[in-house]
Amino acid sequence: MHTPLTTRQVALVLGISEASLKRWCDRGLLPADRTLGGHRRLPVHGVVEFARSHGLPLARPELLGLPAAAGRGAAVVERVRDELRRALLDGDEDGFRRLAFDPWLAGEPLTRVLEQGIAPALAAVGDDVLHGAAEIYEEARAVQIALRFLHEVRALLRPPAPDAPLAIGGAAEGDPYVLPTAMVDLCLREAGWRTQPLGVGLPLGSLRAAILDLRPRLVWLSISLAPDPGRLALGWGAVREAASAVGARTLLGGRALDAGLRVRLPADEHAAGLAGLAPSGGTTPASRRAS
Repeated sequence: MHTPLTTRQVALVLGISEASLKRWCDRGLLPADRTLGGHRRLPVHGVVEFARSHGLPLARPELLGLPAAAGRGAAVVERVRDELRRALLDGDEDGFRRLAFDPWLAGEPLTRVLEQGIAPALAAVGDDVLHGAAEIYEEARAVQIALRFLHEVRALLRPPAPDAPLAIGGAAEGDPYVLPTAMVDLCLREAGWRTQPLGVGLPLGSLRAAILDLRPRLVWLSISLAPDPGRLALGWGAVREAASAVGARTLLGGRALDAGLRVRLPADEHAAGLAGLAPSGGTTPASRRAS
């Protein structure tokens, strides 16, 4: 959780006068609360949303905890894909953060930044390891860098409304890949869902119990590895029954979800990619952003 900013801090971030900023607040263009003393305080997520939606470059992004040059580089995700891979291989976390933040701050949807930029860069690092061009430790380090970036972005998103629909999910037993389900969580969060990620290596019997306890509106399962399809199908059947009992939709996705598994694992939605997750939230009547 970020500490709310003063009008002076936000004026420096946006490169405008404090008087102009106060006028924008008075017009409702930027969200602001008042302290007991009457001073305005602005949430970081509101400042980021405003800058993204209005195409404003950040004059002092470091005041938001972002890299000093964030938001001033390439706005097209595909143009930074190779640079993202290089930064990951080099362990250059600041460089990776700047490259990944640039298109998002320029207004690119988060799903596109992840699917067209970060995921391919990580896959390329994995290929480097497979072909002996990189060490396993370099790939493990890259994963940690990417995870920290995802957590950083999550903290910059508008908090979901208390009555926003709940989505829960993770990856099943035998599937240790943390990044895919973290990306799903982040994309659903940006789409307005109140999410509770349950991690990886999750026994599906425990996911079923979580459904009955938490009564979500959406249950997702990320499938990057399916070492025992028969056991997965059996467990998923019980999960679907529980989801149906509480009125929850089911969503499956992941690189291991091939045509055969799609038949064995029926769901309300089989996502072809991260870009299909935002409509999942938008088509649910109770799904909406916090006002």
